[in-house]
Amino acid sequence: MGRAVRYQEILRRLAIVDEKFAVDQAGLDLDPPGARVLDPRTAALVRVGVLAAIGAPEVCLEWSSSQALAAGATEDEITGVLLAIAPVIGLGRMAGAAFGVAGAFGYDIEAALEDPDGH
Repeated sequence: MGRAVRYQEILRRLAIVDEKFAVDQAGLDLDPPGARVLDPRTAALVRVGVLAAIGAPEVCLEWSSSQALAAGATEDEITGVLLAIAPVIGLGRMAGAAFGVAGAFGYDIEAALEDPDGH
């Protein structure tokens, strides 16, 4: 049972982008020293764009968008990044990114699609 609990804990922490776990256990430094050439807000906006471009999972886009907001970016700036890269990454990646970014904003896209006039 101990082994099952271990792998479940690892998967759970990875799925929620547990930053401390990513650094301590997986060796993934989510804020490497080389990234400090850019100010934190700009670096966070770049991460949102890159994650959208590579088709990252929704949870990663939600995490990166939350980080961008915490660094001082606005919702308009984050969605502006998506619009700026749209011609390069295409509609499919943009549609996929929208759900993760919306999650960081607390915006329920599914509810908005069901009732566009209410949102």
